[in-house]
Amino acid sequence: MARRVRRVVADDAEVVDDAETVHRSVERAPFSPAQIVALIVGAILAILGGVSLAKTGVDFNDLARSHEKVAGMDQTAILGIGELVVGLFLIGAGAIPGGARATMTFFGVVLLGAGIVVLVSDTSAWMHKWLTVDNGVGWFFVVLGAVLLLAAMLAPVIFGTDRQAVGRRAVVER
Repeated sequence: MARRVRRVVADDAEVVDDAETVHRSVERAPFSPAQIVALIVGAILAILGGVSLAKTGVDFNDLARSHEKVAGMDQTAILGIGELVVGLFLIGAGAIPGGARATMTFFGVVLLGAGIVVLVSDTSAWMHKWLTVDNGVGWFFVVLGAVLLLAAMLAPVIFGTDRQAVGRRAVVER
């Protein structure tokens, strides 16, 4: 919107200029505390998976050969790869505004289901050979899955307010 402005300058000459008002607004992306939960759970899983891979080594001929203790839990390379991949996906979901809820829900269900399967299976010989899982790992996955699901369901979404800046631009004609 432009309007004509007439003013007098120092040497008593009249100057006519067009003044234009410029409105700018910046919209902020929505934020949710669930993103922080996704980042924390993702970091825990990524660190746990990375440390277990560093201790067990990665031998693609026999991924279940080496069993090592990491954070009080028995780990194999297969379990470490799974934890690392899930952790990296959760970190990526927590870093993207609005992307955390669906990914958190999916991996929350996966972790909760895996934990329940481990607890119900009573550490079968196959699961112990390939994944070295026991009741401690099962409860760990159940707790992480429940935390992810609760955060995805209960955390509010905070929409950013619009920031507006109003400026005036003048074009002077002589």
